Formats: sequence, structure tokens, C-alpha cells
Amino acid sequence: MKYAAISDIGLKRDKNEDNWNIILDKEGNPVGFIIADGMGGHFAGEEASRIAVEEISSMVLDCVAQNPTPETIQKVLTDRILEINNKIMQFSNDKLGGLESGTTLSVGVVSNNCLYIAHIGDSRVYCIRDNKIIRLTQDHSYVAELIKDGIISSDEAVNHPNRNRLTRALGFKENFMPDFYTFPILPGDVYVFCTDGLYEDVDDQKILDVVNTEPRQTVAKRLVEMAKEHGGNDNITVIVAWM
Repeated sequence: MKYAAISDIGLKRDKNEDNWNIILDKEGNPVGFIIADGMGGHFAGEEASRIAVEEISSMVLDCVAQNPTPETIQKVLTDRILEINNKIMQFSNDKLGGLESGTTLSVGVVSNNCLYIAHIGDSRVYCIRDNKIIRLTQDHSYVAELIKDGIISSDEAVNHPNRNRLTRALGFKENFMPDFYTFPILPGDVYVFCTDGLYEDVDDQKILDVVNTEPRQTVAKRLVEMAKEHGGNDNITVIVAWM
């Protein structure tokens, strides 16, 4: 697989609380894609997302090197995410006087021609295949629950006053465990990992259009530019990986 990534503060925030990483094996092939969007007060969000990305990064390469089964990957990720959650809460207690800090976390592990995803929060992973865009993850957010229950439409969710309210995130005593997904990787696939700073300003169809028209190496950069052209209301982080 090949990849490109970019993170931008956007136009309305005074700091970037997103963090990301790409894990490479000894041959330089990407075996892990990680993205996190922090939340909290002064420095709290960026520290929470930094802790999550650093801690999950340290186990991805070791995990993949063991040629693991899907069950092993899920167990290793679950155990590490539990540790990360405790570390973020400890940071909040030690450094923030008990003020809450939290983060989303979406991790993609490449093994045995599959993409194994652990996902908490409202960052997203997309697959573009056969000229169609498929969202591989489900948002853990208040508006996502409203849409699921048929209370509001997807269009209404875009401007909903509680659109940034999460129902699951790291850094809290409850509601921090991930969803897991497994997808076969096929020739021609393009995968997009992003924080909500992208998709709140650039809808799925526009993401698909950029993937279909831009050179692969410049897709991430162009998507960030588009988000800023449409307001740049949040930090914007995009990882693009392709076969």
C-alpha cells in the first residue's frame, strides 16, 4: 500500500488537537493507520489524542509481526485501549486537577490482506471501491443516534446544535470501548481516515469526487484545502492509503 497524510489547524481554532501516525514495517510498508481527535480544555484535548496515538502505535508493529489471527488483533487492541483510557484519566487527575480530557481513536491494522479497524468516537474511515464511497465506521455521536432512530435526517444533522456531542470516547469511566470491523483489501481500493473537521465541511460525494479526479498523492492535501474553502471550522486531519 501507498499513503499520504496531512493535518491542519483549520481557520477557526487556536491549536490543533488532532494527532495521527502511520506505522511501517521493516520493508517500509504501512501496516497501521491511526487518527485521533482530542477534546477538552487548555491542552487537554491535544494531550489526550497524543497519548492515544503514541500508546496504540507502540503495539501495532509488534502485533502484525506475529502474523496474528483476527481474534488476536481484537484482543491486543482491546487490552491496549483499556490501558490508554486509564492513562488519559490519570493524566486528567494528575495534570488537570480532575478536569475531563478525551479523544476519539480510529486504528486500521493491515494483516493477511485485510484491514482490521478499532474505532471509538466520530472520526471516520471510508473505502472508495468501484467508484463508490463506503463509510466503514459508525459515528459514536448524539446526532448519529438521532439519525438512527429516525428523529432527524442526515441533512438536519449537519447544523444540529449538538452535532459535536459524543456518546463514546476515550478518557472516561464509561462508554470508551471500541467497535471492531474487518474488511478485505482489494486491488484499486482507496481508504480515507479523517477527523470530523473534514466531513463536516466536505460531504461524502465530494470526497469521492476528489479521490476520482486527483492524483493519489495529492488527495489528502486537496481534501484539507476544500474543508478550509468551506469554512475550516475545526482541525482537519486526513490519511489516504491506496493499493
